[in-house]
Amino acid sequence: MDKQQAKYIIEETFEKPFDKNRFTHFIKNLLNRIDEAPFAYHGQYIPEAYRQYISTLERIGKFNDGENRIDILIIKLQRETSLERARTNQRNFVAGYLQGKYGSSNEKEAALVAFVSPDNTDWRFSLVKMDYNFEQTETGKMKAKEEFTPARRWSFLVGANEKSHTAQSRLVKILANDAQAPTLAELEEAFNIETVTKEFFLKYRNLFIRTKEELDTVVQNDARIQNDFEAKGVNTVDFAKKLLGQIVFLYFLQKKGWFGAGRDADWGNGSKQFLRELFEKKHGSYNNFFNDILEPLFYEALRNDRSHDDDYYSHFNCKIPFLNGGLFDPIGDYDWVHTDIILPDSLFSNKNQTGEGDTGDGIPDIFDRYNFTVKEDEPLEKEVAIDPELLGKTYEKFNAIRPDNFEEYKKALKSGKKGDESKFNKQFGVYYTPREIVHYMCRQSLINYLHTELNDGSKPSVSKEDIGTLIHLGEQISENESTAIIKEQRINEGKQRSTKIKPLLPESIRKNAGLIDRKLADITVCDPAVGSGAFPVGMMGEIVKARTVLNTFIDNKEKRTPYDFKRQCIEHSLYGVDIDPGAVEIAKLRLWLSLVVDEDDIKNIKPLPNLDYKIVCGNSLLSYPYTPMGLEEIEKLKELFIKEVNPTRKNELRSQIDHAIYGLFKNTEKSLGYKVTMDFKINFSEVFHGKDGNAHRNNGCGFNIVIANPPYVSTKGRDDADKKVLLKIYDFADDLYSHFYFRGIEIAADNKGVLCFISSKTFWTIQTKKNLRELFLKNKIIELYDTANPFEAMVDTCVILVKKTKDKENYTVYIKDGKKDLLNPVVYQTVINTYHNTPNKVLFIPHDFNIAVHCKYSKVVNYLTDKWWDKISTSKNVEKNKRQLEEYRKSLKPGDITLLGLITDGGVGLQTGSNGKYVGVLEGTKYAENVRKSRPDKLLEAISSYNIKEINHLRNKDDARTFLESKTEYEIRLLFDELKEKYGRDIFGQGYLFRIVNENEIAEVETLTEDEKENGIAGVRTFVPYDKGDKEGNRWYLQTPYYIDWSRINVSLLKNDPKARWQGYNFYFREGFCWSDIHTILIKSRLKTAGVHDVKSMSLFSLIPGMCPEEYLITILNSTFISEYDFNFLNNTQTFQINDARQIPIIIPTKDQLSEFERVFNEAYQIQKSRFGGEISKNEADKKLDKIQQKVDQMVYKLYGLTEQS
Repeated sequence: MDKQQAKYIIEETFEKPFDKNRFTHFIKNLLNRIDEAPFAYHGQYIPEAYRQYISTLERIGKFNDGENRIDILIIKLQRETSLERARTNQRNFVAGYLQGKYGSSNEKEAALVAFVSPDNTDWRFSLVKMDYNFEQTETGKMKAKEEFTPARRWSFLVGANEKSHTAQSRLVKILANDAQAPTLAELEEAFNIETVTKEFFLKYRNLFIRTKEELDTVVQNDARIQNDFEAKGVNTVDFAKKLLGQIVFLYFLQKKGWFGAGRDADWGNGSKQFLRELFEKKHGSYNNFFNDILEPLFYEALRNDRSHDDDYYSHFNCKIPFLNGGLFDPIGDYDWVHTDIILPDSLFSNKNQTGEGDTGDGIPDIFDRYNFTVKEDEPLEKEVAIDPELLGKTYEKFNAIRPDNFEEYKKALKSGKKGDESKFNKQFGVYYTPREIVHYMCRQSLINYLHTELNDGSKPSVSKEDIGTLIHLGEQISENESTAIIKEQRINEGKQRSTKIKPLLPESIRKNAGLIDRKLADITVCDPAVGSGAFPVGMMGEIVKARTVLNTFIDNKEKRTPYDFKRQCIEHSLYGVDIDPGAVEIAKLRLWLSLVVDEDDIKNIKPLPNLDYKIVCGNSLLSYPYTPMGLEEIEKLKELFIKEVNPTRKNELRSQIDHAIYGLFKNTEKSLGYKVTMDFKINFSEVFHGKDGNAHRNNGCGFNIVIANPPYVSTKGRDDADKKVLLKIYDFADDLYSHFYFRGIEIAADNKGVLCFISSKTFWTIQTKKNLRELFLKNKIIELYDTANPFEAMVDTCVILVKKTKDKENYTVYIKDGKKDLLNPVVYQTVINTYHNTPNKVLFIPHDFNIAVHCKYSKVVNYLTDKWWDKISTSKNVEKNKRQLEEYRKSLKPGDITLLGLITDGGVGLQTGSNGKYVGVLEGTKYAENVRKSRPDKLLEAISSYNIKEINHLRNKDDARTFLESKTEYEIRLLFDELKEKYGRDIFGQGYLFRIVNENEIAEVETLTEDEKENGIAGVRTFVPYDKGDKEGNRWYLQTPYYIDWSRINVSLLKNDPKARWQGYNFYFREGFCWSDIHTILIKSRLKTAGVHDVKSMSLFSLIPGMCPEEYLITILNSTFISEYDFNFLNNTQTFQINDARQIPIIIPTKDQLSEFERVFNEAYQIQKSRFGGEISKNEADKKLDKIQQKVDQMVYKLYGLTEQS
């Protein structure tokens, strides 16, 4: 069938109440063929644990894709609310069916299921898939292991109240393919929520830009609005962000049917397309939709308590709930009543045709096409709809967009270059944590918290394994536990003899259910970099699920609904801080939404709690150094505030609390030298008091769990004042994530608090993070998880769990390697003393090879670094300790182990500050050809960007090319130099090289005098070789294409220019060996010719050339082993710095070993020379060098007494 027919079938099936015939017709077309095998179960045939949720089970057919058996089912639910609430029960019910426990004795891999509410209006179309673990039987057959097997469910929200745009976008392709039946993998991809979310975000982003620009037009044309915005500090970027957030929030809520109900109707009976009805004037007329409808809705109807009048809002002639909270406060308290913000109605709805063939590209036009769900996805339950996590993702994407960079942002989008948009996030180090990581971190934190709390004595009452079963599997086996208890009671009462249904939860969990529940209720959790609230929301979800499972074993069921658990958790357990006020609002919004989803009081919707003093805006890293009096009084006021609904009383309480807290911080900038905006022990003082009887009862020692994804922001290039503040508070200034670790440990509960962060993993090895490793080792590392790069953070990451404790025993630590498979990591374990004894306390994956290296070399490297590091850490130190180092080198003999820094000298080279001014490329090379091709484009870009009138007659690339071809290279240099001088050094792009150097301009380095080397060359032949690293990663040999103008005037400028770094000059014009500071897998070292080297070309020079010449050292560095050693024990980033090189262990070779290494080096060197000389192709050279690499690796492993496997 064609796509139009496919769309029609989907619309007919999914936009109407459930109809079995339509559904069957759809399935037959989707799968092309099914085996009709109908049956129906109901009543006593439904397992007892599910009868209160499931009315009937009906199979209409079977399908096999060649490898997987898939049944097609219709499941009728008992109650309307079951569709939303009893999701776990529905999923587990189908899992039991697929496992052959009922309905069929055969196992199936998956089912396509229609879950239908009793009145057929709303339903779900789901794919339920089993995750079987298989084992081989004695006969050689494969069968599923006898263990609890989880099922995963993906669902489309469908029915009379839903649109089918999402289903169409995902299913049309399969439906239209008459020639081939889909595979299970293709069906699974059709239910992929990530694709839908990405598509929606792109549209959301465009709406944000349009909204902001429309607001600009309104503000520019109305002086009253302009003055009000300026007075209140309101800008159109933040206004647009908040407006879209408010509308999205209402799209989530209208799914509850809370808007538009009649005065006497119960909540839930309102329209699920309320915003569309408002636009269509079904609830009142208007002249302007935003000014006359949305502003009163936001800032009056939703903001004011009208419970005295049955929540009736006369403006719309219907009920509107009072939501409380801060989302519907006007941004900056702008004067919405007396200003008229006339946003065009077309921004909200219009008749424009979209590229996809839809009608309308306004905000509700686009939102109406998507399904919204208030339920956040879980590992086993995903809806193919827009969920509240989108708020977090949009925050991450939009966080860095400010009024001063909005146009730059638009330009980045227009460029279409990958990475241009994400660079905005890099500025603030904000990256959204994938939900799989969030779930993992929340669960592990909770397991370790409970393990500590439940096992104070020497004999554990509940093992960590048992707690893990509760947290990981409890929700999935809860129905079994309920049934098992009922069966046990019947047996005890003599009503039945036996039962096959046995409890699956461990006895220790069932026995201690009350205690575990209290510990879950008492928990305190803080995210000091809360962002959009992913971790508080995730922690709440895990706590609620665990407490719900425990309901089975707790007699008193009063106030034990998911809503009760969530409200208690939000009001008493969850805390967060972020420096960005926008993030704070999003985090509160997500917590409110999570509460709203479980509100089922159709008579009286409870106002949302005020979270102003739970999720706080402030700088987590700057603290108040004193403990003030009167914190108990503030705590009492906060308890009143969180539940207050009266706006006047709420403002009074807020004023009192703010005066008490922020009055302390008022003069800190003057008294302390930095501005304090929050302090954990003041803002959240109740967590640190812990008086008996309060909700927390944690002995006043801090948070039970500190969990975060701290910002990945370097202090390099930041304001010196910021660094001084960090130095004052922490005694060091480093990447911000390091400071968050120190703050996190500080606010964790003494002797039991658990810290769980995901961050850059640079702290594993690099020297500047040794203090961080020592912090972890002073406490207790529970687990280290190498998560590689699970999101677009541009860095490799890891998860670490640390318990704040003074325990010093040599405990076992678990290290997980998820680089190849994030969700199924390889698990290692070792004793913690392993890391106490590594050089610089580095952390590494303890697989067999690394342990072998550690056992063989850590002790001697520790000895050498302890004794010599201060004497070789810089070239100045090497020079200062020259005699002592010479005596040491004289003592060396074959077989000795030394450090590369003990037998070499050198360092980083020149940084010009303006390569375009000094550096050129050699005529006749491909680099010169690239320069010649790019110069016309660069010139045109400069004319356009800087309005260069003297050459604005150049209209296109041909004009620019002809113009430049008419000039000599000298004239081109003059032109580009003059333009750089007049318009700025980056007019052609940072570091752009435009000089092409002729051979007759190059000096003969061998004939230069010491004065010329030091002070520059007079005359016309002033260019000398310039080794500026090698992006292509050539090893062994490279004839540099770069040359630097070493004229006397240039050298004088370089020595005195504050933007340049005149460094390493003692090593200019010396032969040695170098490497590029950036590598991927292998270090790229080569022989360095006499010339000048820059900061990207690290250079060293052997001080014992007779025993360890450069050729030997290059061969060692180019081995796989040394790259592995560097990555695992020195620097796990993709850079190889000079001080990393200095710590490489080097074995002094025998004469025979040296001859063998030199022979291999010469072979590789000649291959590269032949390649650059055009005698052999790159492909041929690479093949030969691959063989040499194998030989080098074998030689180095043998030299170091290791094997590749070790």
